[in-house]
Amino acid sequence: MNLLKIKSLTTTFTGVALLAGSLLFPIAIAQDNSDGRYRPEGRTFARNAANFFDDRLYEARTYVTGTDVAEFASATIFYPLTLSFDRPNGAVVMAPGYQGTPEVYDWWGPMLASVGVITMIIETNTTTDNLEQRKNALIAGVELIKSENSNSASPINNKLDVGQIGIMGHSLGGGASLRAAEELGSDIKAVVPLTPYCCELGQSFEGDLAGVSVPTLIVTSAEDAIAPPETHGRLLFDAINSSTSKVYLEFAAGDHMLPSNQGSDLGTLGTYVYAFLKSNFTGDEKYADFIAGDGEDQFSSYETN
Repeated sequence: MNLLKIKSLTTTFTGVALLAGSLLFPIAIAQDNSDGRYRPEGRTFARNAANFFDDRLYEARTYVTGTDVAEFASATIFYPLTLSFDRPNGAVVMAPGYQGTPEVYDWWGPMLASVGVITMIIETNTTTDNLEQRKNALIAGVELIKSENSNSASPINNKLDVGQIGIMGHSLGGGASLRAAEELGSDIKAVVPLTPYCCELGQSFEGDLAGVSVPTLIVTSAEDAIAPPETHGRLLFDAINSSTSKVYLEFAAGDHMLPSNQGSDLGTLGTYVYAFLKSNFTGDEKYADFIAGDGEDQFSSYETN
């Protein structure tokens, strides 16, 4: 049985190390996750996105599960608080970067969950897991979140649309997300590598990504000195077949940690990732129109096909 414990968002990640001492039986305790009780940025970005797209804003909840999955240490799931008659929501599974931990990215959970995207952030078995291990973790994460939907003890039981799942990752996790997308194929609807590192550490990218057939959004920064776009993100974008729907978004400013809590323009980043996911989850033209809009005027490089 998975260990499963509901927490307030302020203690989501700091409590992971204490999970072994948590309750042996699943519990679900509703909590008021107001702006004052977790990082306010994610909620603020979500509110702005909801206002812009005229979307619903949800209260967010979170719990930890997946501690018995071999491919990763645990998974924190952020989810919107919905009513019994609400439609199921889509979901995204995220892998951290090399030496990264989930708390480095904890703005993503309330950002996406507050606008109706269930968000799983994986804690890798070790912070130095390689690209292959992160790829396997993402694939296992997709399977886990599907199983949570059919688990009567899970807070997201019957609340997930299993036909609307995406994956994303930062740095080495971003490179891994593309490799995972090759294997997952039609099991996912979108892949979002964030300042991706192309390959195993110390290696250079060779070959192509012809196996990536799902819509792809690659986010980079012109100032990234760890994974410069010309040898990482842009190279990966060009390696994906032109027949695959793909978007290349390059910020003019920001270092390799652009997608983390310390990123310089998280509101813009979160809005574009949200719109990209929803466009491919739902087919709603308002999101597609946004992605196809004036990105060229906002970024140092912006390309769609």
